[in-house]
Amino acid sequence: MKKIAKILFWSVLFVWMIFLQPQNVMAAEADEIIKELDFTDINAQTQDLPEKMDFEKMVNKLVTEGTGGLDAGMICEYIADLFFYEITAAKPMFLQMFAIGLLFALYGKVMMTRQGYVSQMSFFIVYLGVVLLLLQSFALISEVVDQGIDRLVAFMTAFVPLYAATLFCSGNAASAGSFYQLAFGLMYLLELGMKFIFLPGVHVFVLLLLMDNLFEETKLGKMAQLFEDGIRLVLKGGLTAVMGIGVVQSLIVPARDRLSTNSIFNSISAVPGVGNTFGSAAEILLGSGILIKNSIGAVALILLFVIGMTPLLKSFCFSVMYRLTAAFLAPVADSRIAQCVQAAARGCALFCTIQLDALLLFFITTSIISVSTSFIY
Repeated sequence: MKKIAKILFWSVLFVWMIFLQPQNVMAAEADEIIKELDFTDINAQTQDLPEKMDFEKMVNKLVTEGTGGLDAGMICEYIADLFFYEITAAKPMFLQMFAIGLLFALYGKVMMTRQGYVSQMSFFIVYLGVVLLLLQSFALISEVVDQGIDRLVAFMTAFVPLYAATLFCSGNAASAGSFYQLAFGLMYLLELGMKFIFLPGVHVFVLLLLMDNLFEETKLGKMAQLFEDGIRLVLKGGLTAVMGIGVVQSLIVPARDRLSTNSIFNSISAVPGVGNTFGSAAEILLGSGILIKNSIGAVALILLFVIGMTPLLKSFCFSVMYRLTAAFLAPVADSRIAQCVQAAARGCALFCTIQLDALLLFFITTSIISVSTSFIY
């Protein structure tokens, strides 16, 4: 009976090797694996981008053609066109703001030549007019920042399950689980931070500066500086914490994956006669999985950068326009009016820092997990 059982075992193993092994190798080819992945959700997040920036198409080109399949010139041209578009779109608003501010300033110069109550009321009227214009434009850029962060979160929400699946297929099951938890935890904390810390903090910071300029002496400047320093400290602390967690996970979790996969490889290689064949097929499968994983990660980083640049460039353009307006108003208007416009510029600069750090959080998280799992066993 033992002899018959051995014969049956080796016969079944031989038939599996002859007939099923070629099919597994073919299924492990990159193009076949890509067809099994669902890109529907993540393609929906890139619909408003140029057609050549379709996520699935970029992954296919990167897998088949390598880095030569990416059109770097097209991406740079898109970013440049976006920058000049934002400048052109923001210019009429700031020309209007400068003209009205100049008229208010001239009116104030005339009325402030009077003494006492009339002079003081004239300044308040001029200052209130400029503040209303600033608050209107600043509310617009605040909404743009909020929507930009939401879009980054939506992109990552669609990307994380897809990337976790490719990590699992490339033999990094533990890394897939840790990346899934870290990414979604990061998105949750970012949404809470935007809702309760960053956006309200920037609003209070700008309002304190606007109120401070009502007085001839600085009374609220230190409190405004406290808010600004607090926001920057939270951003730096969050970025440092995410980098630290990512580095620690990249040192431990991929090692666990490598240990478990090596154990499986050694067990397969120990099978007499067919171990080398099975080992080669497994290497092809894992190699294809790693190629697809790295391609998806690279495309995600590129599109994450492109998506994040849209609100970032708008905030940067507003900051530059505010500073130019303050510089041109300073010689002809009261210094406090110029400082009022400068306060809005500082608020926009703080928005730029928030958006850049949010982009870096996702960028660093994805980069660390991609690099740490890019090895062949």
